[in-house]
Amino acid sequence: MKFQITQENPACVASSLLLVGSFEGDFGADGKTTGLPEIGALSRLNQACGGALGRQALTDGYSGKAGQTLVHFTDGRLAAPRLIVFGLGAKERFGLAELRRALTAAFKKVKTLAVSDVTVVPFVFNLSAAPNKPDASLLVEDAIMMPQPVDRSDVGPRSFGENVALYAGMLDYVINHAKTKMGGRKRDRRLEIIKVAASKELTGDIRRGLMAGRAIARAVNRARDLSNEPAGSLTPHKLGEAARKVAANSDGLIKVRVLGRGELRRLGASALLAVNQGSAQKPVLIEMTYTPPTGSTSEVLGFVGKSITFDSGGLDLKTAEGMRTMKRDMAGGASVLAAIGAVAALKLPVSVKAVMAATENMPDGNAYKPGDVIGTLKGLTVEIDNTDAEGRLTLADAIEYAKRRGVTRIIDLATLTGAVRSIAADVGAAAFGNNPEFSARVVQSAEAAGERLVAMPMWPEFREQNHSDMADLKNSGGDPGSITAAWFLREFAGEEIPWVHLDIAGPSYRTRELGPDPKGCTGYGVRTLVELARSFCR
Repeated sequence: MKFQITQENPACVASSLLLVGSFEGDFGADGKTTGLPEIGALSRLNQACGGALGRQALTDGYSGKAGQTLVHFTDGRLAAPRLIVFGLGAKERFGLAELRRALTAAFKKVKTLAVSDVTVVPFVFNLSAAPNKPDASLLVEDAIMMPQPVDRSDVGPRSFGENVALYAGMLDYVINHAKTKMGGRKRDRRLEIIKVAASKELTGDIRRGLMAGRAIARAVNRARDLSNEPAGSLTPHKLGEAARKVAANSDGLIKVRVLGRGELRRLGASALLAVNQGSAQKPVLIEMTYTPPTGSTSEVLGFVGKSITFDSGGLDLKTAEGMRTMKRDMAGGASVLAAIGAVAALKLPVSVKAVMAATENMPDGNAYKPGDVIGTLKGLTVEIDNTDAEGRLTLADAIEYAKRRGVTRIIDLATLTGAVRSIAADVGAAAFGNNPEFSARVVQSAEAAGERLVAMPMWPEFREQNHSDMADLKNSGGDPGSITAAWFLREFAGEEIPWVHLDIAGPSYRTRELGPDPKGCTGYGVRTLVELARSFCR
């Protein structure tokens, strides 16, 4: 997807489609733009259409409520044959969340129209947020390209540009598939060019926002692609190759280290090796290290992702239905891999390390068994209560490895428990941590990024449920499963550095479309991780 900024009057821009937003009440009872200054973009566009846009809004019951869209055929009055007006809701409540909801509706409508290019008219943001604030004369001279001023600091020119690119990119996603022309598949019509009509004074901020949004959208879609990929083709080794590909496109800012079975044995990653015993695919531990162009920083964020490329449950075999979507049990690994790529693309001035312990969990004569006692990289012993509680075992070694490699904070993402759906269903994830300040920061980052995340307590009474009679721990502590699983991980994270665990089993995969996410794998967590990294750069 390419982006262009034009100073041309939007009414004259050669484009397949124009996009402009409106608030509730912008169109009056007579169809005129009564709530707007006459110099505003929507007013001018309505005038250029001979008032037909306003009259259609009145006829079709379009009121500007958040999520509404109106498609108007311009009948040659504008250079673009069609125009979409989309609702921003009430002006007094407008902010970044409302902008994102509006862009979601707008770009979903764009997708149904199957156009390759659109022109976005900056409809509203806080002009005072622009470093070079336009003076009053520009509001008249460049009227049709200037937005309505709204006193909301979280919707400036840069955030406007970023969210246009981000939501356009996420909503243009098409699942990677194996359909063929012989089978009747037709080539998807994709959105290739987005133009933004903006005055010269706002161009720099909007352009920087567009580039950032595109980088994050690409990362989200990369995580979706990896998680949707069948387990037969995305093996642990192939996940390592995906990490190398991201590094190869990072301008040398990301270095990759992939440890094979022999190195893992010498290292003592016994938990990862135990989970791998029943699989014909060799395990790998993937380490991706991002160093900013300005050099290493004292803060080193550790992104750890569960990377079970297929989970059969092991000898505690899942049902056929439960196994059906287990190709996506590496969604946490996909998100951290993609997120560090986005951090590099944005060239954020904070060091980041991503760690993925990748393996399948399969049953055969060599598989680890219920009742076995295994070691871990940290040295703690674990009694296997259930072979389907394998993700916490691989994460235990990955967390210890990240600590040894010098991270100062750890956030792990894992499709860890089905029980987490009782907390936030498929809408959001749950956060557990050992440091209230860092946990709050992660939750705030998720909110700022537009992802749902709820902080959960880690009451010490639940810790004892992981007690084993013959080992330091057992790997399944029973109900409530998400909390006891988090306590298991906390034994390996320790208390010396801040750590947060995100159980993403709910929102990482859905059987329905929701917001900007498609049906299937969503890339949940990428935006939160990028925003978290940004929070250490301010």
